[in-house]
Amino acid sequence: MFSVVLGAGIAFFVTVALGSKFIEFLQTRKFGQFVREDGPQTHLIKAGTPTMGGVVILLGMVAALVVVARPNPATFTTLILVAAAAGVGLYDDWQKISKRHSEGLSAKYKFLLLTLSVVVADVLALYFVGVTQNVIVPGLPTNLVLGPGIVGVGLFSLLMLFVIVGTTNAVNLTDGLDGLAAGAGGIALLCYTAIAFLERQYDLAIICGAMVGAIIGFLWYNSHPAQIFMGDTGSLAIGGMLAAAAVLTKTEMLLPIIGGLFVIEALSVMIQVVVFKLTGHRVFKMAPIHHHFEFIGWEENKVVVRFWIVQSAFAALGFIIYYLFLYNLG
Repeated sequence: MFSVVLGAGIAFFVTVALGSKFIEFLQTRKFGQFVREDGPQTHLIKAGTPTMGGVVILLGMVAALVVVARPNPATFTTLILVAAAAGVGLYDDWQKISKRHSEGLSAKYKFLLLTLSVVVADVLALYFVGVTQNVIVPGLPTNLVLGPGIVGVGLFSLLMLFVIVGTTNAVNLTDGLDGLAAGAGGIALLCYTAIAFLERQYDLAIICGAMVGAIIGFLWYNSHPAQIFMGDTGSLAIGGMLAAAAVLTKTEMLLPIIGGLFVIEALSVMIQVVVFKLTGHRVFKMAPIHHHFEFIGWEENKVVVRFWIVQSAFAALGFIIYYLFLYNLG
C-alpha cells in the first residue's frame, strides 16, 4: 500500500512540476488544438490551447514507476499496451497539428494500429504474464472457458480487441470538456487500483495508482479554463490503462460498469448516428452527450462535475459487484 501511495504522490508532483514547462514548450511551437466549427460556440475560444498533454501524464507515471515499480512481465505488458495506445494517440494529435484541422487519423487506420498493439499485448499476456483464457462473469458459479488451444486463443484475442479498442475509443469520445475525461478516467482507475490490490497484483496496483496521481497532477492545468488538453495521446493512454487493468484482473465483464460514463458517451454517439441515418432526426442536440447538456444551457463546469458524480457512482457500483461476487474467486 505504501508503494501505491508513494507512486501516486511522485507522479502527481512530477506532472505538476513538468506541466508549466511543457505548456510553454507547446505554446512556442504553436502546437494548439483545432476546434470543431459545428460545436458549441463557447468552445471557439479554446482554439489554439496547447494539446498533447497526455505526454506529461505519461512522464509523471513513468517517473513514479522508476522509483517504486518492479521490473517483471506484468509491468512490461501493461506499459507496452499503454505506450502503444498513447503512441497511436500521439500520431493522431500530430496529424491534426500538421494538417491544421480537427480531424486526424482515419477511423480505419486508428483501428489497424490499435489492433497491432492488441496482438502484442495478447502474446505477452498469455505466454509471459500467465493470464488465462477464462472469463469471470459475476453470478456464475464457474468461470466461462473460451475454449482449448487455438480456438481459445482466438476468442481471447477477439475479447481483448473488443475491450481495448472499445475502451480507448470511449475515453477518446468523452474528452470534449475541460477535465471531463481525465477526471472520469482517474475515478475508474482508482477503482482498479483497489481491485488490483485486493487481487494481490501489487505491481498493477502501483501502475494504476501512479497514473491516478499523474492524472490529478494534470488536472491542475486541465481544469476549466484549461491551459492544456491531453489530446488523443492522453485519452488513448487512459483507455489503454483501463483495458489492461480489466484484462489482467479478469474483470472484463465489469469494465462497462466501472467505466459506465464512457459507455454512455459512446452509446450516445452510436444512437445519434443510427437514428439520424434511419429517420433524419437527431436524438440529442449534439453527440457525445456532454455537448447535448451544453446546448440546453448547462455551464461547462456543471456538466463536468455532474458527470464526475455519475462516474463515481458507476465505479462504486462496479467495486461493490466485484467485492460481493468476484473477490478471491478468480
